[in-house]
Amino acid sequence: MRFLKRTAAVVAGSALVCGALPITTATAAPGVASSAPPPSRSTLVQQAGRVVAAGVPGVSIETRDERGTRSAVAGVGNLRTNEPPRASGQFRIGSVTKSFTATLVLRLVADGRIDLDAPIDRYLPGVLPYSEPITVRQLLQHRSGLFDYGSVLWANPQLVARSRYRDYAPADLVRIATQKPLQFTPGREFGYSNTDYVMLGMLVEKVTGDSYAHELSRRVLDPAGLRHTYIAGHDPRLRQPSARGYEAVHSSTRLTDLTTYNMSVAWASGDIVSTAHDLNLFYSALFGGRLVPRTLLQQMQQTQPAFPGFEYGLGLGHTEMCGQQVWGHVGGVPGYGTYSFTSPQSARQITISVNRSLTLSKAAGDEINALIADEFCGDPAQR
Repeated sequence: MRFLKRTAAVVAGSALVCGALPITTATAAPGVASSAPPPSRSTLVQQAGRVVAAGVPGVSIETRDERGTRSAVAGVGNLRTNEPPRASGQFRIGSVTKSFTATLVLRLVADGRIDLDAPIDRYLPGVLPYSEPITVRQLLQHRSGLFDYGSVLWANPQLVARSRYRDYAPADLVRIATQKPLQFTPGREFGYSNTDYVMLGMLVEKVTGDSYAHELSRRVLDPAGLRHTYIAGHDPRLRQPSARGYEAVHSSTRLTDLTTYNMSVAWASGDIVSTAHDLNLFYSALFGGRLVPRTLLQQMQQTQPAFPGFEYGLGLGHTEMCGQQVWGHVGGVPGYGTYSFTSPQSARQITISVNRSLTLSKAAGDEINALIADEFCGDPAQR
């Protein structure tokens, strides 16, 4: 469920659950768009190999740009059998789910079912015990001040592993968060909190009278043509995994298989399972204006400062790389790290999946950053 974090030169983030990893923000003049061609498939394979060498069991990549669609894998998807990752396989996308939830909420705004600037208490009276009003927009922007329940439930890798089969209802997660006071006055600052998006999932169910999973399928997944994306819910298994997921739970040298995990702990904040191809399709459909009206897409892209060199809109992260506006999200849950970014200017996209996330090394994060930067800035050998 990670969003972005680790160095100031990268798109950054927050807590362990649905937390954050970064991407390098620029290697070219900010006002000059890079004209260098994106990496070839052979270069992608080499770059993927460097991610593996930095301590990730396996990596899978899909890019879409003027050269077409390319995919590459490296390393192993199963440490027991030494099988490589499957490029078309599914993985947990963690906090990339937030872009999907935000899109679903905006579709309901377009239908007149939700008012972005209404207090959430209008729709969910009594759920939050605070006197300060918190609006729907503030939840989408992580400016609510709500405490992040994830910092309690996933405080360390050992706790993450021990609680892998525990089942949660959304109300359980909100109850944990509301045992704490607001972290700041709503609207005053940015504070990445998974509680925000659990509240938004509850909002969807309240105004539609239907499940979050069904509404997401009907209003987002089906219109975008995503055939391999779904909500895991209370089922801890992955249907068609691209790779098994691992974390260094007990020592830095021994990896524990956490593929099987009950992700009800994430729900509307980080519970989606998808593929690299489907994630690229989703962001292409979103920025192509096929999921929400243009006026609301513009509101999704109205950002405020979040981290050094990085801003956040409504379920979308934003930075500038080599003169291009780059949008997307990062997600990290037990065993799976996902990075998905799009530049509508150049129609370049990249989605990366690695099968280690919460205990990812800085060196591996740096190599992933380099992969992302090269897609938008161009092959270093040709710059």
